[in-house]
Parts: sequence; structure tokens; C-alpha cells
Amino acid sequence: MWMEEKIGKRINVARVEEALQENPKTICVCCPYCMTMFEDGLKEKNADTSVQVLDLAEIVARGLKA
Repeated sequence: MWMEEKIGKRINVARVEEALQENPKTICVCCPYCMTMFEDGLKEKNADTSVQVLDLAEIVARGLKA
């Protein structure tokens, strides 16, 4: 998890770029590592702060409250 890439594009930046092509309001993840990776990628890309990264459990919990 803590290993840094030495060549090419960082994986978190590549995945954020792919996700942002769809203009999402929310990016859903299902593991803590992915959440960290997407949050760091969004910061690095200076992405719109309205894009949020949520765990699947958070989305389900919001749906149950509604």
C-alpha cells in the first residue's frame, strides 16, 4: 500500500482521471485503501471539491435513512 511508483503515471491519478471523465458527484469504493487512493488523487488533480468519495456502506446507510 505504501509503495510509490517510480515510472509512469501514479495509479491513483490514473484512476481519478478515468472516474472524472463521467463527471460524477460521488465515487463509490468498497475498501479503505481505495478511499485513500481516490481522495489523494482528487487532491493531486485539484478536482472539483463537490466530488465526494464514499464507502459503499455509507451509501447504503444513507439509503436506509431515507
